[in-house]
Amino acid sequence: MGAPHILVIALAALVAAELEPTLPDVWTVVEGSYDSSVLVTFPSLTPGVSMLVDELYDIGEEQGVVEVIDHSQITKTNYYSKTQQAFVVKGNNCSVGSILDHDGYHFWGWIYDDSESMVGKQNFLYGPSALLRIVRDYSKETVYMGQTEIRGIIADHWVINHKKNYTLDYYFAGDEWLMPYGHTLDGINLKSPLQVTVHGLQGNPWNTSMADIEQTVFYDYIDFKPYVHNLRKKEFLVQVGLDCKGRETLDPSMSNPPDAPSMFEVFLETVVQPLNGGDEVHPLVFRAWMYYDSSRQLLRLDVNPDQDADQPHKSYKSIHDYTTGIEYQINLVNGECTMKALDPNQLGNLVGSSIISDVIMANPDNLFHLDDTYFFNGYGVTRALKTTRWTSTREDIMNPDTGEPFKKAVVDYQFLSEFTSNHGEMSGRPMPARVDVTVYRDNDTSSVLYHHTVNFLHMKTSFEVYSVNPFDVGECMDIPTQRTWVKITFDGKWLEGASQEPDEFKKILLNQISEETGTSPVRLPEVQLDHDLDLVFATVLLLEPAPYHLQFNHLEDRKPTENDSPLNVVIQDVDICALECLRYSKFTCKSFYQCTGLAKNCYVSNYKNSPGNFIDIPKNCSHYKKAIIKDTKIQKPNWEILLWLNSKIAERKLKIKIDYEDSEGQMQSGEYTAIAQEEQLLGDDPILVDLVRDDYHLASKQSRLKNKYTDQTLNKVSYAACLLSCSGQMAFKCEAFSYCYSARSCFLSSHVVKIPVPITDVIRKTDCVIISRSHIDDYNKIDGTVYLGEPNEKLEAFDSETCAYYCDTATDYTCRSFDFCNDEGTCNLYDQHSLNVPDDVISTSNPDCVHYSRNALVDFVKHDKQVLAGNRDRYVKSISTTRCAQVCEDEPGFGCNGFDYCNEAGDITCFLTSAHYSDAGVVISNSPSCDHYSREYYEGSDRNSFAHHRKSSYIYGPGDMAGLACSMLIISIGLTFAGVYAYNKYYKK
Repeated sequence: MGAPHILVIALAALVAAELEPTLPDVWTVVEGSYDSSVLVTFPSLTPGVSMLVDELYDIGEEQGVVEVIDHSQITKTNYYSKTQQAFVVKGNNCSVGSILDHDGYHFWGWIYDDSESMVGKQNFLYGPSALLRIVRDYSKETVYMGQTEIRGIIADHWVINHKKNYTLDYYFAGDEWLMPYGHTLDGINLKSPLQVTVHGLQGNPWNTSMADIEQTVFYDYIDFKPYVHNLRKKEFLVQVGLDCKGRETLDPSMSNPPDAPSMFEVFLETVVQPLNGGDEVHPLVFRAWMYYDSSRQLLRLDVNPDQDADQPHKSYKSIHDYTTGIEYQINLVNGECTMKALDPNQLGNLVGSSIISDVIMANPDNLFHLDDTYFFNGYGVTRALKTTRWTSTREDIMNPDTGEPFKKAVVDYQFLSEFTSNHGEMSGRPMPARVDVTVYRDNDTSSVLYHHTVNFLHMKTSFEVYSVNPFDVGECMDIPTQRTWVKITFDGKWLEGASQEPDEFKKILLNQISEETGTSPVRLPEVQLDHDLDLVFATVLLLEPAPYHLQFNHLEDRKPTENDSPLNVVIQDVDICALECLRYSKFTCKSFYQCTGLAKNCYVSNYKNSPGNFIDIPKNCSHYKKAIIKDTKIQKPNWEILLWLNSKIAERKLKIKIDYEDSEGQMQSGEYTAIAQEEQLLGDDPILVDLVRDDYHLASKQSRLKNKYTDQTLNKVSYAACLLSCSGQMAFKCEAFSYCYSARSCFLSSHVVKIPVPITDVIRKTDCVIISRSHIDDYNKIDGTVYLGEPNEKLEAFDSETCAYYCDTATDYTCRSFDFCNDEGTCNLYDQHSLNVPDDVISTSNPDCVHYSRNALVDFVKHDKQVLAGNRDRYVKSISTTRCAQVCEDEPGFGCNGFDYCNEAGDITCFLTSAHYSDAGVVISNSPSCDHYSREYYEGSDRNSFAHHRKSSYIYGPGDMAGLACSMLIISIGLTFAGVYAYNKYYKK
């Protein structure tokens, strides 16, 4: 350095000696961290060059981050003193080095060696912060040069002659100029740095082959904050999704990644962000509730519940039963269920991201599994929660398009740190908060293909929404023969445990049945408790197993070989053959053959495709291979579980113990021993619907009609009582009812429900059902027949039920029949019974159309609370008004012209009469329990001529009619059971 320059410094020092202010102590003021933006300028180079340096620094955490922009290139460096690591990131490339030997900042020419620091360890960082440390450590060697102007701001000027022959000029804001981020902290004036210049031999940072030249480099502190804002602290971490080979854990004490709890419920938010030319332009967001229980090997996803994505999915719950290898997928809107074998690649499946599903669940035993390749990557912040981040570069994430693993994918887990606790959970429990998966292109591992994120919201280690069993698949087993209600009687006082902890009582009972019989918990959806003083009654719903053949994949048909084993029984049902394979004990059955037309038609095999000669049979057999994702338990049918219950009860080994707190605050134990069991037919079981009434049908599940459609409410009644109340309602025509199971509430309605029920008419997401009167049941169906006469009205309709509704509600005329044509989606309504019109207006040549003729009751006029005194010719017991009207029309022998319909104390009688309501001399009397129906339509004829032209060859007497009604009821019950059996036998093949 030349003598003239030294002389200037000396003179300036003499001038300012009397006015010299105190050198600012920046490090005391920032109290541990700061945030600065610096413009670094090299005017001596040709051409001149400048670059922007954005630096965050935290002394307490011993970490910092520097972002440099030069020549349109961005380089970001994170550095950590505890592990002496620096990470230099350019684009998606990350290089790792030591802080001491890192080359990224050497070209600036002002490296500050920490070995010369007066305070030691704090001087480990390179970057603009080194300039401020130098002025601190060389404070006794600084020379005050007076005040000058920097960017229009009055500044105090100090000079340091560094022993490495560099001159450093410092300019701090004067007292009269206050920086926008504060002037005083704890009484210490903050004179913020404005500029630092470094003069000496410098190289060209962008051309290292150029010799050093004497130059002055300017460092202008454009922005300086004496703190780091919370929103910026996340930048102390290396950005997610980067593969920084060779990096180590940032804290040696954090060596083992955490595990998630073994039971939880959580709201998942999956964000799919395609990058670099992905197929989608905008990020997609998918949402679902997840319930997981590792001890019972169950997972449930409620997908897209009341949430909309850019590509919305139908709301459904998907229950993965790893004990049996079955997935149950249940539509949450209409309750429809699909059952299938679980795919081995389906573990933890999340709608919207198969990539995430491969990450969060390595196997059914461990959701959120992190192996020893994950290392601690620092403390982060997500959703204002402090987290620990764990990172691993993976080569085992499956590409769903190719079926092969991606060459490179980086997984970043974030768990709540030990300083963060979930509401209602143990303080500091390491609950998962977020997972990020960054997938790189196979042909360019520096280019990101896409980035997926899952946020774990509202996580709890208990199932708050469901008190006993959230893994209920009752919708999949709603056929009567698939459901068994068993009432177990326990000897024990209700007030000594069971009344205080009813849910605990239920859980213990279900766990005993499940664990000791191997029954999957999905088959035990419900327990109802009742009691008297000394007995507790637990009524358990048992669901039959999912079809056994669903645990197998259907392969290409082929013949068994001589190495396969035929079973010595004739098995025509593929499901029974599948069960025999699962239960086979001589070897591990891996596949089976179901053959037709053979005496021994079920073959089991310990091969997928057995070797050897094919057996000599006429044709190939259906071939199934076991679809195992793990060792699955064979599910016993309900009758076997009932046998087990009988034996346990006979041995008095079915016991429940409940710990509870008594009225005095003392802990007590109540003991209950099962002493009896019996199978029940409950009113909530659908079999009673068929036995009690056949003209109602299910209109909607998980919803009920809005209150404005309710005409009468019944509380605390059974499902059967609700149905009967609608059927026998006298005050109004009950067209539909809603029944809510939890509250046992019944809502009767005169509103005619359309199918499907409009969303605007219902309250959704309830445990209720809407049952509607079926209008089509009031019509006789005649396939292929249409009425060629001119219709009274022609309407659009998607099904015959809608046509029946239109016919029933027609007001301008009396609708008595209609044609429904499926191909045209139309229905023609008529005011005549087409069966009684001339043959030339009837056609039977249209296979796409169906004719429906309305029941007889439409031909009668009702006269409330009246009877025809002394005019009863015949009677029929226990039939509906509709049936009574039909019997009247079918009785021309005496010319039936009406009937009295009486309901006296539950005893229903239909009295037929040849007298007409309008006949002269007929005596009309009032009756509190009867209504009269007078016939008004005689198929185009008057009463007298019609009666003489049609004579019956069969006349019923009173005994005959009562017998007929009874026979019809018995036949109806028999057909109901036959239909249920046939459907159950072949359901979901």
